[in-house]
Amino acid sequence: MQALSHRIYRFDDFELDVLKRQLLRRGQTVTLQPKAFDLLLALVEHGGRLLTKDDLFNLVWPAQIVEESNLTVHMSALRKALGERKGEHHYIVTMPGRGYRFVADVAEVGAGVCDEEFSIESHTLSRIVIERETETGDESAGAPAAETKTLSLPAIEVSREAARMALSEHAAAAGQTRGATESRRATVVAVSAFVALASLTLAFGLYRFLNGEKSDPPFQQFKLSRLTNNGKVFGAAIAPDGKYVAYVLAENEGNSLWVQQVGTASNIRVLPPIKSEFWGVTFSPDGAYLYYNLFAGDKADVDLFRVPSLGGMAQKIPIISAPAFTLSPDGKRIAHTNSYSAGGKTYLQVADVDGSNERKVAKRQQPSNFEIQGQVISWSPGGDILACVVNHYTPDAHYSSIVGVGVNDGAERSLSIARWYNVSSLQWLKDGSGLFIVASDKPSLPSQIWFLSYPSGGARRITNDLSQYGWLGVASDGQTLVTVQTNSVNGFWLGKRDQGVNDFREIVSEIGPLSPFDWLPDGKIVFRSHADGSSNLWLMEADGSGRRQLTADAQVSHRGLCASLDGKHVVFVSWRGGKQNLWRVDVDDGSLARLTNGGGEAYPSCSPDGRWVVYQNGLGIGKPTLWRASLSGGVPEELVETFSAKPVMSHDGERIAYFYMDDDRWRIRIIPADGGKILQSLDLPASVAERVMRWSPDGEALYYVSTVGDVGNIWSLPLDGASPQPLTNFKSHLLEDFTLSPDGERFAFVRGMEIRDVVLLNNFR
Repeated sequence: MQALSHRIYRFDDFELDVLKRQLLRRGQTVTLQPKAFDLLLALVEHGGRLLTKDDLFNLVWPAQIVEESNLTVHMSALRKALGERKGEHHYIVTMPGRGYRFVADVAEVGAGVCDEEFSIESHTLSRIVIERETETGDESAGAPAAETKTLSLPAIEVSREAARMALSEHAAAAGQTRGATESRRATVVAVSAFVALASLTLAFGLYRFLNGEKSDPPFQQFKLSRLTNNGKVFGAAIAPDGKYVAYVLAENEGNSLWVQQVGTASNIRVLPPIKSEFWGVTFSPDGAYLYYNLFAGDKADVDLFRVPSLGGMAQKIPIISAPAFTLSPDGKRIAHTNSYSAGGKTYLQVADVDGSNERKVAKRQQPSNFEIQGQVISWSPGGDILACVVNHYTPDAHYSSIVGVGVNDGAERSLSIARWYNVSSLQWLKDGSGLFIVASDKPSLPSQIWFLSYPSGGARRITNDLSQYGWLGVASDGQTLVTVQTNSVNGFWLGKRDQGVNDFREIVSEIGPLSPFDWLPDGKIVFRSHADGSSNLWLMEADGSGRRQLTADAQVSHRGLCASLDGKHVVFVSWRGGKQNLWRVDVDDGSLARLTNGGGEAYPSCSPDGRWVVYQNGLGIGKPTLWRASLSGGVPEELVETFSAKPVMSHDGERIAYFYMDDDRWRIRIIPADGGKILQSLDLPASVAERVMRWSPDGEALYYVSTVGDVGNIWSLPLDGASPQPLTNFKSHLLEDFTLSPDGERFAFVRGMEIRDVVLLNNFR
């Protein structure tokens, strides 16, 4: 039996309420992610004592699979929440090579005891073993040179601490709205529900453990090692013998290609910085060459190249376009994706390695398409199957599947039982027993590494943490793979719009997305966040205060939102119902209404008169077009029937700017707000990667995001034909999204700090 004490700690202007799991500063709630709260609590409860990194892992992530970068990211977020700037140590002091110490004076204030007694059982099917090797420096010095973990899976555990936290959160919520008697009754109900849920979870886990997936390779343990520690890696591949790893590095001048000898940390630069994006990198089967493809922001086609693995002259392969590609097991042929967007068609094609003898293997027509970007095609070791990703846009659902296409006959077969939210990478094991994939099965979850058994199609999760994974490379032994592990912190930045003035300051930061967002007429900001564990809309003041949740279970997509001029409604893209459509939320009461119900609508832009929302109709490969719908409901109408994407309404409501494709190049077009003849066409600068665009307040220019390497800035594209001009001069951080204040005087940005490094997984058993 156990009773909960209500502890409150006070330090400086802060008050830390343990039972309510709440941090206050001068009475105002300070937003913290759950693990950041646990980290602060551990530091405060051990105030003045040195806590090593292992101490913190044991206190904050007991018996969990955790990368050291998670500690770094949460510690950075915690310092920002406490108001500490770089070099300041008012609360947390880093002891290089040793750990952390909380140095502020702390007073504990007792607030009584929660007098309901309860019993909690702990059930564990298997345990997780974590081993660590050497570590140096502190969180500001980057990741350790190497770290190793042995992971034992699967494990299902309902712990005493998890129950205590669930009860604490429920008691806190109940205490704010009910009297003491009702709160105690609710607590008993909460504990009963929790125990029931734990029993169901345990039963389901036992069912899966005893009846499912026994025939699949277990992958219950593996060793994980970090190969890079610069935090700026965008892609990776491994040589067939597992001795060399290639990776793409973001530098100030662009993206470069490097090769590292595994086990020696010896690196050579194969290609100098290029102002284009690498969409794929792979070694030839004999390891002699690196094949890669490049995408420039102003072009529609993706060019394919090869270069000797240890440096030399790069050679362009004369294939029209290869957004995704894979090599045959003998290295003599290339399979790649291609698209005919105007016709809504995507293709799988095969050619000789020099680009000759090209032929179509398979075709997809909207409303489904072959995914064409990323490592989304892999040639089977037997040479007869191309594994690839198919996106489905049905009237009832949007999802991705994994299929196998016969190289010789084009026949398709399903390789995965599951439907996926996103699949970004896949690679066959060399023995043909299955594939490793990087995928997410829910919109709000980060992409993880899975094993997909062949031919059964059963999926087993390999990694299960808060990191985002991307890119895969598998060595010939089937026991070694590389991937890019990403941990990110995003922040809101505000400042004056004056050209050349860099007075921007960060007002809010958190782990997870903060975009899309928009500025309301009353000065509030509405934005997407995963702070509650799912994708919802939140509101806050322009200084970061007064944060409150606007929606619940809204399944908000990353594909844009806009606020009406009267501030009463926000239009956003939602996955509710299994597909992406436009929805409207009432800012006052949070009520939801569906505005569209087509095959896929996105990137809304609200008209200044509050009557209309203009949007892109059509997702995936095909011909997107511009439509508009009334904010009060009704039948949508088409504005542009030709290829058109991501519309933006001018501030006076007279014009619409949008992106379009012409002669295999992306450009910008301007039309009247009600459609009609084209007013102006503009060339798109090559550095435009994200295609995020806004009108200037005077309507004489378009602002856009220019990205070089991993640094984003805002540029102005004058409509009179003058040369583009920079409006910001940031030296770091990606720029995810931006908008202007209602008076046009200030910018708001979402800028992201991502730590991206190559990690190697091996010794599977």
